[in-house]
Amino acid sequence: MLYESLTWGFAGQADGLRIADVAVREADPQAAADAYAFTAFQVAQQAVQEYQGTALVVLGRAGEADAEARRAYETEQGRRWFQHNPNGAGAVVAATRAADTARQYAAKCMLATRLEQLSELAPRTAGAVTAWSS
Repeated sequence: MLYESLTWGFAGQADGLRIADVAVREADPQAAADAYAFTAFQVAQQAVQEYQGTALVVLGRAGEADAEARRAYETEQGRRWFQHNPNGAGAVVAATRAADTARQYAAKCMLATRLEQLSELAPRTAGAVTAWSS
């Protein structure tokens, strides 16, 4: 999916650059290289944002996020001002909002934890690949 995003995004954004591609390359090859590098950088940033959004949606469906949302929902319904009518419209709206916020926060925390684990693993993996290829 990430590769497809990069491929399609770069192809779509590069169309504007292709029009003047030959003229720009002949006139200023460094400017053309800079334009392609900038476009590639923007496409990569967009792909990272899409990947992160997808990861947050998936992690938001995890059991940990569900449990956190359930706790937030019940806590909000148990507030003093909702005790007399915990199933009223105001209580349900507030509880749903609290559950959604808790689910998003839990997903962000899980994503941050997983990214941290991957960043710790990366140097060891790179070292193993270097050692194997030597």
